[in-house]
Amino acid sequence: MIIAKQKREENIAEYVLYMWQLEDLLRAYNYDVESLVKGFTLSPLQMPAIKQWYQDMADAMKAEGIHKKGHLMQLKELVQDLSTLNIKLLQNPEEKKYKELFEAAMPHITEIINSSDGFVKNEIDACFTGLYGMMVLRLQKKEITEDTQKAVKTFSNLLGALSVRFKQYEKGELNIEL
Repeated sequence: MIIAKQKREENIAEYVLYMWQLEDLLRAYNYDVESLVKGFTLSPLQMPAIKQWYQDMADAMKAEGIHKKGHLMQLKELVQDLSTLNIKLLQNPEEKKYKELFEAAMPHITEIINSSDGFVKNEIDACFTGLYGMMVLRLQKKEITEDTQKAVKTFSNLLGALSVRFKQYEKGELNIEL
């Protein structure tokens, strides 16, 4: 809850990845929030709010039918908002650097979309899927090829730039309508 809030304010891409990780963590604990938070070192005053936050998330996942896989609707909508912003930035002639980052990532994005069996819906979703896949490989201590590392670097660069623009948009500093 505390980390999620901080990530949401600072870097929207990190927030999405963090929340995807928490979804999988809840699944790994079979939605047993008590067991999940058992190892947390929090003050007794913080613990009830943290437990409730995880329980609310678990309940939302169950209610949305994503017990085994998938992402919360609020996260899907956020990724869609980022995708819309991506399109708007690509249409803006002043966003040359952003377009370069997008073009560098595009071959790898296409590869993920083509291999996703329709699961990945757009270019930004593909970037998140690639980054999250890399995180999972690292957690599993699996070998990561140089090509995969290069692809993920392009995703990271693109989502980093998109996150900066999204923050500007939320502050009203970016004149784009989503």
